[in-house]
Amino acid sequence: MSEPDPFASPYHQVNLPGQPNTPLPPGYGVPPGYGRPAAYGRPAAYGVPMPMPSVDARELPPPRPVTVTTAFWCWIGGAILVVLVLPGLYYTGLDAMVGDLRSDSLSTGEAEITARLMPIMFMAAFAVLSVPYVIAAFKLRSGRDWARILLTVLGVLGGLFALGMLLGFMSGEMPFLHWGLGTAWSLVFLAVCALGVVAMFLPASNAYMRSVRR
Repeated sequence: MSEPDPFASPYHQVNLPGQPNTPLPPGYGVPPGYGRPAAYGRPAAYGVPMPMPSVDARELPPPRPVTVTTAFWCWIGGAILVVLVLPGLYYTGLDAMVGDLRSDSLSTGEAEITARLMPIMFMAAFAVLSVPYVIAAFKLRSGRDWARILLTVLGVLGGLFALGMLLGFMSGEMPFLHWGLGTAWSLVFLAVCALGVVAMFLPASNAYMRSVRR
């Protein structure tokens, strides 16, 4: 009796000398898992590629227009202007603030400490107030219509705040800040709020919101 071929495939029938040929059972010679993919997009066993599943175009998110991205960065930039830039401007008039606090029967050391801590306290308060802006901005980026409505209300309030600061700087009622820097900050913040509101309601933004809603 001859030796079996050691290089023969275990999935193919090997007939020894003198052994009758018998019919193969159904499925004999097919490797286990042949034709069944382990995961979509990966080849199946023995290098047999499987087709990717069909994807309905209606299930894909619509492309985000430039107008929505512009509005998103306007609200993020507005939050930065209020939380970081505005309190930082107070350090430009720190000496005037120290002098005013000393007139309130505070010592020089106490006045300096209070003057340096006041912008930090303003920064913490503005950070808390800017949380709704930031959350709504990210939801706007995802196409949520309620975020656009909320940002419109908050944008109007932010614009009124910028107008009040602008009048205060131009009238000289804020001696702790340089009127030129304060006026520039107010105008920039007012422009950011106006651009953010307008960009949210342009035709491309409206179409994007409708697509996400559907």
